[in-house]
Amino acid sequence: MGTKYANTNANTISSSGGHVRVTIASTIGQGNGGTSLVCKGCLVSCPSNNTGPVRMALGEAASATVGIELPEAAYQIPFIPVDDVSFLYFYSATNGDIIDIAYFRG
Repeated sequence: MGTKYANTNANTISSSGGHVRVTIASTIGQGNGGTSLVCKGCLVSCPSNNTGPVRMALGEAASATVGIELPEAAYQIPFIPVDDVSFLYFYSATNGDIIDIAYFRG
């Protein structure tokens, strides 16, 4: 199955895209609230006012033991070449922690 990005250069990101914020509720969160949001990839960061570590998993629920721990504050993890923001899952033991996602479209 093709996507709307067929016949585009794989290493080219256009200036279109946007930003979504995930707020942890009941220790879990999902990119774009679980609603599909097609993209070519994204950057993820956690604001410095989060109180605990946040974990991220791709395509499955994150937990205290599943996923990678995101760096704190001003650090960003590398570009994640995912094609839908809703494939990102988050976990934090602290309700109200925030994850910012900048996504890029083709």
